[in-house]
Amino acid sequence: MQLIERSEFPEDHTYYRTTSPIYNTYLRDHCHIHTIPLEGGFRFGWIKRIFGRYMQLVKFERIDTEPTKELLSSYGFKRGFVIWIPFRRTEIPPGWKKLTIGTHFTRTGFVRIENQEYYKKWNERARRARKKFLSFPESEVRIELVSSDVFIHAFKQIRVKHLFKSDYIRYYRTMKEIGGESVRSYVCYRGNTPIAWLAVHDYSDNASVHLVAFTGQEAKPYQAGTGLIDRWFSDSIERGIKYINFDHLRDSSMTKDQQGYTDFKLNFIEHECYFRDSYFRFL
Repeated sequence: MQLIERSEFPEDHTYYRTTSPIYNTYLRDHCHIHTIPLEGGFRFGWIKRIFGRYMQLVKFERIDTEPTKELLSSYGFKRGFVIWIPFRRTEIPPGWKKLTIGTHFTRTGFVRIENQEYYKKWNERARRARKKFLSFPESEVRIELVSSDVFIHAFKQIRVKHLFKSDYIRYYRTMKEIGGESVRSYVCYRGNTPIAWLAVHDYSDNASVHLVAFTGQEAKPYQAGTGLIDRWFSDSIERGIKYINFDHLRDSSMTKDQQGYTDFKLNFIEHECYFRDSYFRFL
């Protein structure tokens, strides 16, 4: 795995929370946040009222377009606090100050897949786990691409203790309702019993991002979590996907209980990157 600077992040590999039309709709219609089209509608930022019309909060995350007063005023901005996390840009215009408090996830990782031997970019542990999963006959353990109803039903059958379990399933259901076929839902079964599941979002022509996943205790002997990741990669090749994005990795803003799944994701990641630069100003 290689650690890269954000200025080295591929220009054609964007952040789904500021480029996905599905996520844009999710923010606008379900979180009641006013989104702002940028760069010809290819990206978007957002404005949220804090104290009615008297104070607003603006956020441009992993976007190189500077949020100026002139730009924002055309979308109803009057005054408020503006946060800017640049994408690849390193020269910041005067007037911006470094923001030291955490307002976003800073750490991410991705893989560029080029052929059916994508797994050769994984670490040795992941390759062993893949080999073990594939050694089981389909009559014993299998993965299926399923509907949202089947996915949610399977989720309810898996015994998993998680503080935000119900929040994840609500988020998944909403994204699936908006995104349709762009949200893929996989369930791993042992016989007829669901033991693990994974949902991903194909948010552009060349990228797919990890959305939600859970594994039950029954999944461990089969390496079902790795099996799901392998299926995601394999199907993505057939769909012409270029980048597999593992979204957020645990950073200082996240709780320690998320370290385990971050360690799991790191088994498959080719490039890791931090977006620590965060700026603010009052406009």
